[in-house]
Amino acid sequence: MQPQTEGTPQAYTLDAQPDAASQQEDLRPVASIPWVGIALALHMIVLVVAWFIMPHVAPPVAPRVLDASTEQIAMPPKPELKPEVPDEFPQDRPETTVESREDQIAPDPTDVVNEDPTDQPHEALAEPDTRDNIESPHPSRENPNSSLGLGGGASGGKGSGGAGGLSFRRTPRGGPRKKMQAREVDAALQWLADHQNRQGYWSATTFSADSTRTNARRTYNRDFVRVGDPKGDQGWDNTVDIGLTGMAMLAFTGDGQTHKQGKHALTIRQALNWLIMTQSNDGCFGPREDDHFVYNHAIATMALCEIHGLDVEPTLRPRLNKAVQFILDCQNPGAGWRYGVKPMFNDSSVTGWMVLTLHTAKMCGIEFDHSHAYDDAAKWFAAVTANVGGYAKTGYDAPGGNCARLRTASAYENVPSMDSIGIMSLLFMDKADVKDASIRSQAQAIVQQLPEWKLEKLDYYYWYYASLALYQVGGSTWERWEKPMTQALLNSQRGLRPDEKGESAASLDEFGSWDPIDAWGSAGGRVYATAINCLTMQVWERYERGNGKAASPGTK
Repeated sequence: MQPQTEGTPQAYTLDAQPDAASQQEDLRPVASIPWVGIALALHMIVLVVAWFIMPHVAPPVAPRVLDASTEQIAMPPKPELKPEVPDEFPQDRPETTVESREDQIAPDPTDVVNEDPTDQPHEALAEPDTRDNIESPHPSRENPNSSLGLGGGASGGKGSGGAGGLSFRRTPRGGPRKKMQAREVDAALQWLADHQNRQGYWSATTFSADSTRTNARRTYNRDFVRVGDPKGDQGWDNTVDIGLTGMAMLAFTGDGQTHKQGKHALTIRQALNWLIMTQSNDGCFGPREDDHFVYNHAIATMALCEIHGLDVEPTLRPRLNKAVQFILDCQNPGAGWRYGVKPMFNDSSVTGWMVLTLHTAKMCGIEFDHSHAYDDAAKWFAAVTANVGGYAKTGYDAPGGNCARLRTASAYENVPSMDSIGIMSLLFMDKADVKDASIRSQAQAIVQQLPEWKLEKLDYYYWYYASLALYQVGGSTWERWEKPMTQALLNSQRGLRPDEKGESAASLDEFGSWDPIDAWGSAGGRVYATAINCLTMQVWERYERGNGKAASPGTK
């Protein structure tokens, strides 16, 4: 409490507020501090705080330079090598071959004439065949009409190493072959070797590109069909290559050559390795997308059988066992074969191929029960062989019917190719004898249509099977067939024909081959034509007759 002064009545209050003048007096000491100092103090505080917040950076370290001394190390002296001493080899001696009992088999210059003086020519008095035997290039299993297979065959005779065995081909040059025929066959084999694909197979379409005759000119077909056309001598693409490879191998084995011996051993070995790679677990060679796989399989199996029979190859036996079993599995019950596994349709062409392959397998030592297969096949041939105009005639897929033809080959004549296959199959299965009336009748029918170098008569497939069948029959039928067949082939082989004298493999790419201008050339191409005609030229030396006697060219 403060007393009021006199003259100025003033009330006493609690906690009186100081006036403005007293407040200014209290701030005088602060006002006396310079503002610069305050600013400095604040900056110092900021710097101290920043010191603790900012990361500490270590000062750079100056690099230390080390003085390294390089000391030269002396190389050790070269070791003293002892003088090289040449290897000592034993003195060369001529090879000595141990002649086996089979090697001692020599061709018999004589031959039994299987001839019946009462034989009469077959005059084809059959009624016109109303069945449609025209072929599609790609037949189906359901269609009873289909193309014939690409040629080939098996060896005649009765057993491995015996009469008709492959030992016949082990004689020098393989048999009693004329000098001219040796030249023809050699040229054909060389053409095949020069046109093999690098992988080991033969192609119906790329054989020209595969040729090693790089500097030789190409002329393609010379006669009748697509003359000079670069694609005129080609066949079907891919679908027949396995069969062509097997057929080419048969041409080499027909000359006694294998993957181990002969001029073309490397060629055969490459083909053998390629074929082996195409075999599936069930024994089938090649894919089955196309119906022709049955022909491909049969030809490939036969080729490997002949390789095994000529020069035993143990690694092939299990493969051949499977391949043969596959053939047996494909046969229709009580009948023959056609496209596929038990397709229920039959034809004489596929059946003949299968019989030939089984015969070759049996002859080469592959064991299997052939009796049931042969019995059923014989039933099929009996079913399609009919009396036509007083003579027996074997049909393609119907009793007494005509042969089949590709749609592109309908202009070619019908020929007794099925009669040829029937004769050959029945003789090789021991289901007939050359003295049987039906065999003699069919043989006479064959010689009514002799080989001629005319477009409508060209059928290499027929020429091969007819040559094989008639050679087995022998007698006058073989004599009547042999000369025109030989002339047709010798006068048409490229580079050796009369109008191409002076040519060689170096100058002509087709030298040694045949133009594929026959009824089946559009399917197999030049490889087919060359291989099958080569097989025909090997009939004398390749297949002994069933009686074990071999006939040289020009003999009965």
